[in-house]
Amino acid sequence: MKELLRRIRLITPFALEFPIEAAQFVERLQPHVAPPHLNPFGRLGRIFSPTVAPYSGVVRADYVLLKPRPDGNQLFFPAFNGTVLPTPAGTRLEGELNGASGMFLFPALFYLVFVLVALTSLLMRDDTTLVDALIMMAMILLQGLLIVGIPYVIARRRMQKVAFELERNLFYFMQKPVTELR
Repeated sequence: MKELLRRIRLITPFALEFPIEAAQFVERLQPHVAPPHLNPFGRLGRIFSPTVAPYSGVVRADYVLLKPRPDGNQLFFPAFNGTVLPTPAGTRLEGELNGASGMFLFPALFYLVFVLVALTSLLMRDDTTLVDALIMMAMILLQGLLIVGIPYVIARRRMQKVAFELERNLFYFMQKPVTELR
């Protein structure tokens, strides 16, 4: 499944290099990352949340898991899983952005089941004509564009946006002195 998601570019590689040591990288990133699942009430509970960090996740000396904490729409937010690798020039953050959420996969799987049922019923009919088959195939393609195509385009755009913002924010966090945001 992951190979298919890589092929359709919902999982993409992401790597950055920083001119600081790995321990300093973790120290500077930690204040900007809230613990995961901090708020059981979702977006409404952020009003009462004790943290203002822009990301939630886990930051360790060798592993980073980051997910943006949205202010608005929470659909299709990619997560970043990566490793922190020390290099002679500083630190290399290497991993992948995973934009394949359940909000994308559910409509795709639902549509696949729908297509299989529709094609089976079309083939089992005795009085099927070529015109009926062409109309059915056109309707299936149109529905596929709506049910799978639109969420795919939204997920791809969100992946590009999050990759840009993650790169920008990480470079800013590494230049900024350590302050406590929580």
